[in-house]
Amino acid sequence: MLPFGRDEPRSAAPQPLAAAPAGTVTGAPLPPPGAVAPSPSGLAALDPSLQTGAVQQTPPPMGSDQLGRTDLLGGWTISTATDSCQLFMTLTTWAGGYRASTRNCLSPGLQTVSAWNMEGGQVQLLNDAGTTVARLYPTSKTQFTGQTEGGGPITVSR
Repeated sequence: MLPFGRDEPRSAAPQPLAAAPAGTVTGAPLPPPGAVAPSPSGLAALDPSLQTGAVQQTPPPMGSDQLGRTDLLGGWTISTATDSCQLFMTLTTWAGGYRASTRNCLSPGLQTVSAWNMEGGQVQLLNDAGTTVARLYPTSKTQFTGQTEGGGPITVSR
């Protein structure tokens, strides 16, 4: 089998698009950190609470502040549109992160998972070459959702 795109005919470069008017651009100095811009235009005009200087506090998303590497250790179930298999994660140092393995996966991409890493609130599943196989974000300490590099949805849960 030839790699993707080798036998594809080469097409001409795309034609440039004509410029379209984008509106007026204005400039103003930024307010100090934590302050609300005094101008009624912009984002403050969209939210009346920001005009009074009130700052709305939203709970942080489930992320690295609430989730540690040790929370990921052990066995998990991987679910995709076409697969349901097992994922095992350890803290053994491995290429690109920590050791991981899958069992009974039908997807060739999931079969190659050999490592995992956590950066910020994102968990990455990696293959032997260090290429990302899937990117996951925690929805709780027992479930992660995200996408495979092929663009399909993936859920990892206990």
